Order: sequence, then C-alpha cells, then structure tokens
Amino acid sequence: MINTPTLAFLRAILHSPGEIGAVAPSSSRLAKAMAAAAQSLDRGGLVIEAGPGSGALTGALVEAFGYGRLRVVEQSSVLSSVLQARYPGLAVENGRIEQALDECGLQPDNSLLISSIPFKSLAPAQTRLLSRRYIEYVQAGGRVLQFSYGRQPPFSTLPGEPGWRPLRRVWWNLPPARLWVLAATPGVPI
Repeated sequence: MINTPTLAFLRAILHSPGEIGAVAPSSSRLAKAMAAAAQSLDRGGLVIEAGPGSGALTGALVEAFGYGRLRVVEQSSVLSSVLQARYPGLAVENGRIEQALDECGLQPDNSLLISSIPFKSLAPAQTRLLSRRYIEYVQAGGRVLQFSYGRQPPFSTLPGEPGWRPLRRVWWNLPPARLWVLAATPGVPI
C-alpha cells in the first residue's frame, strides 16, 4: 500500500511536474546528507526549508534542529496539508519562497535557507527571479544549501556575485543528487 506522503507527491507531480522537478521523493540518504550539511553551516538562527515536497528532508531537519527553529515553505497546497499533518508542531507556510523571504523581513545574517527548489525544471523567468532572491539573501549574510541533479550548479551566477561550491554527491537517490552551498566567495571554505 502507498503511504499518504507518497500519494500526495504523485498527485502533486501529475498536477505541476515542472514545479516538483523530481521523479521520486528524496531518499533517506539524501535527507541525512542535507541535514548533516545544514548542521555544519548552522549559526544558530532560523532554519528555512524551501520546497519540502512530501517531507522526506523535513523529518531529518526536525531531528537536527527541532520544531522551534525550523520553518517550511511549500508552494503546493496538497503537499502543505500533508506536511502539516505529518508534523503538527511545525510552522508550515503554503506559498512561494521568494515571497516568504520578502514578507517576513528576515535578517539573514544568521539564518540558513535549505532549498529543494528544482531550478532546472522551472520556467526561465521564475529561475531568474528566484536566483536573484537567493543571491541577495547570501549577499545580506545568509547561507543557502541546495541539492540538485546533474553536474552543473542549480543556476548560474555572474562574476563578483556569490557562487556555488559543491559539497558532495549522494548516489543513493533517484536520480543521484549533488549538494551545493551558495557562498559569498566561491571556492573559499565556509
């Protein structure tokens, strides 16, 4: 029998495949790798998960950071409902991450954005808008941890802007995923 999060994932991918950007929910190995990387980047502030989907990574983040520091933002109303039911003590916001970052007036100097947004499957205009917001977030002192598929960074940056630094590849995921950090100075240890 298929569990509720998996059914919700399948419904969401059928409804908006470009916004889901995956063929299967993230594996537990990817979730553990992302949570471990997030802990290494943590500076004690708010931890924001962008695009949690059905919550495969969310569970690992709850274990790593608890409910109080973690806030998740999911665009799909179906998946937001599943997340709220799975994690009743968690702050789940149904909306777009760029709007959430703008509206809440975050001071990103000690916060961490953990993103599962599928940049490679978004429309070009959406990628430009969201990538600009992520770059501004890092320029203001925040940190961004992202996973994506393939060998290329999630999105391109210009010289002088924050750039991507690869952390590691997780082979036991469908498809294999790479972890990236958007760093103010690419190539310099964070």
